[in-house]
Amino acid sequence: MENDNFIKIDLHIHTPASSCYKGKKNDEEYLRILENCKSKGLRIIAITDHNSIEGYKSLIRIKARLTDEKKSLAAITDSKQAKSRLEIIEKELDLFETILMLPGIEFEVSNGVHILVIFNDNTPIDQVNKFLIDGGYVPDNFGTEDTPVLSNWDIFRLFEESTKYDCILIDAHTDSNKGIYSTIPPGKARASCFRSPQLSGVCYKNEEQKEKLKGILSSPDYFRPTRLPFFKFSDAHIADDVGKPLSWVKLEKASFSSLKSALTNPDETVSTEEPSVSRILDGLLKSKDSFGIPDLSPESIYNFKKHICALANTEGGHILLGVTAQKTILGVEIPDEKDKPKNSFISQFVDCFTSLEPSPRPSVNEYPLQNKKSILSIRITKAPTLVNIKNEDLIYSVKNNSIVTLNGSAIERIVEDKVLKDVELKINRRLESVQNDCHLIKTVFSSLPLMRRFENNSFVARFQMALTKSISLDTDNMGKLLGAASKHPNGTSKGTIFFLLDVQPPRLPFAYLRYTLPLFNVHSLKQTSTSKETLYIVPGGAIYYSKRDYPFFSERLDNILKITADSLPRKLSTKFVVSFLKSSFNFWYLKNKYDEIDLYSPDIFYGLRLPILNSKKPDVVRSLNAIEVNLDNIVKLENDLLTRIRKIKKEDTGKDIEEHNLKVSEFAYDIDKLIYGLLGLTEDDILAIEENLRLNEIYLPKQLKK
Repeated sequence: MENDNFIKIDLHIHTPASSCYKGKKNDEEYLRILENCKSKGLRIIAITDHNSIEGYKSLIRIKARLTDEKKSLAAITDSKQAKSRLEIIEKELDLFETILMLPGIEFEVSNGVHILVIFNDNTPIDQVNKFLIDGGYVPDNFGTEDTPVLSNWDIFRLFEESTKYDCILIDAHTDSNKGIYSTIPPGKARASCFRSPQLSGVCYKNEEQKEKLKGILSSPDYFRPTRLPFFKFSDAHIADDVGKPLSWVKLEKASFSSLKSALTNPDETVSTEEPSVSRILDGLLKSKDSFGIPDLSPESIYNFKKHICALANTEGGHILLGVTAQKTILGVEIPDEKDKPKNSFISQFVDCFTSLEPSPRPSVNEYPLQNKKSILSIRITKAPTLVNIKNEDLIYSVKNNSIVTLNGSAIERIVEDKVLKDVELKINRRLESVQNDCHLIKTVFSSLPLMRRFENNSFVARFQMALTKSISLDTDNMGKLLGAASKHPNGTSKGTIFFLLDVQPPRLPFAYLRYTLPLFNVHSLKQTSTSKETLYIVPGGAIYYSKRDYPFFSERLDNILKITADSLPRKLSTKFVVSFLKSSFNFWYLKNKYDEIDLYSPDIFYGLRLPILNSKKPDVVRSLNAIEVNLDNIVKLENDLLTRIRKIKKEDTGKDIEEHNLKVSEFAYDIDKLIYGLLGLTEDDILAIEENLRLNEIYLPKQLKK
């Protein structure tokens, strides 16, 4: 019977979707991974690429392709070639049926700890993608280990966010420089990590470190009601390494819910060695939170009930039925199904729980001995409220490994402790949010003098702008344009039309928004652009620069704003105005002034301010020239990327885009610093501005690792 046996699992497997994967990067390699899993006898695996779900998506896509191919070939009955191919497909599809494949991520939090986040296989992929994007990872850096962009979350925020999903969190390398134990210094923060109920296990390699960590986790500061299971997984970066090493888990069935449940009772259900009854029993007998009850005789039943109540009222533990109080093994005889006395045994056992209020729900495991006897291990977990025997006013508890009866003051302390813990939990969940809000309000007040100083040395830019409507396209050209956009969503470096699919924010969550227009070719539009430097502001607040004025098209957006060079105030250059409007300082000012950074909004647009500059001062001229040079460099980078990216496969563009964003960030942040200098800001001013932007979750290149 499956529920009588341990099954093999490996919950840390990489695929070609991880940039550090050592094997081939094709569909055959994905199938090789599954073939090796099957050959090792693995029943449950998790696909855990670095900050990515793309490997799991590829396996789902391959399964769908094989299923479709099977349906097509099934109709061909007179072809040996078709039959041969069907046999191969059947074997490949069988891999997906015999192995439970869970979607997972090796998620790197902001301080470098790697956590395996393993989701219920019923979780929609778009929800996993949302989890990644909320955490600060986007397609540009999917699959990259030690990504150059920091996650939005530290480990505590990850724990909090994971409560929104049905998932399991495991410390991927607890005894390495990527794990909680080695990365977070000793103290309250590290203890809090290991105590978190969201952490479901730790993965290790070194046995000595495991024993050291077990000792630390047993100390009062690290105490948790459910002990953390220890795992060994392969962290395979090539197909041949899956299952080297692996772990065993005892499950009711091979499912995510059974796996999640098993992790709450690791003493009996999780092993990094070949499981054996004697080894598991030996561990249970030596455990400080296990108690023996020899049988269900009238003399023992009342004692059994007291032990259930005591464990439920403290931190839980095991009751070993068939073991004396001194931990001597006797065994109890559990009759076969055909034997009538079994009904009496089961009835007595169930009555022990139903006679309690509220009635705890135990988990029970049977360990067969010789002579038809067994030991029953009954796992009792801490109850949400105090448990007592019906019609009794006594409350039992565990103290110094003994069952004791509590007096009124002790009961009062337990109730108070529980209330305090509940309050503490709620406070901790809100503490980070409240601290951020308070810090944000504090920085807003401290920013008021700086805002007034800027307003005294700037002017409201009364732009002469044109509200430009989307042009009309016939059905044929519209279809071609949408088709081109699906293949190349960023457009081309040259084209005849400025095309936007939807609203655009001023900055992306993970990088600066591009400076140049997304251009596409519509062959019926010829010589429609004019040689005028133009600044575009679109719904959402995005700002674009172009050396020419292009016609605009969008199915969803009706109008955009156009500002040409000859209509700019005080003879400022288009490149400077674009650079200033896209600058960190301008977004800081707008966010604090209007609580919004959408430049397309009329309230904001008509209040846009530009600095008053003395263009005759040499240092001002040098700064203005340097800003324009940086903008030219960004434009060149964007055009080079758009030219290059059309020549490579879409799935291979991630690294290119990631490197491109880093280069753009260097030039864009140079522009920020030059603008800080033109405004005469101090280092303290700059720190306050950038801290404020981060608290408002507006992208800054300072988030890049150094």
